[in-house]
Amino acid sequence: MTIVLPIPNRSVSPNGSLSRSKAGIYAKAARIKRHRVRAMLKTKEALGQHFHKQGKPVPPFIGYSIAHYFPTAQYRDDDNADAACKAYRDGIADALGIDDRQLPKLKLSTRGKDAAHPRVEITLHITAP
Repeated sequence: MTIVLPIPNRSVSPNGSLSRSKAGIYAKAARIKRHRVRAMLKTKEALGQHFHKQGKPVPPFIGYSIAHYFPTAQYRDDDNADAACKAYRDGIADALGIDDRQLPKLKLSTRGKDAAHPRVEITLHITAP
């Protein structure tokens, strides 16, 4: 199952900040929360399409992989791009009702260019039936 989300705002990266003031810290926390909620809602929507509408139980997910599609060939470095997706991973874990430590990364991230539709694709991998 793949969840498609927008490229995370640079400010939600661990290296990003709006400022060191209290207002900046609160603004960053609010952005992180918006990213987390967006991922949770998209995951619940995908779960409904793939499993609930077909009457199938949700299988145990064993891990995830990430593909980044940036608007230009000037990519963010891979560790910061993945770290900016932390709020997304937390939102996905919230939707699945698990701790994010129970959802390990299974593959190295991939990066590509797609100027028309920049996005992050987080694929959840399931166990074989």
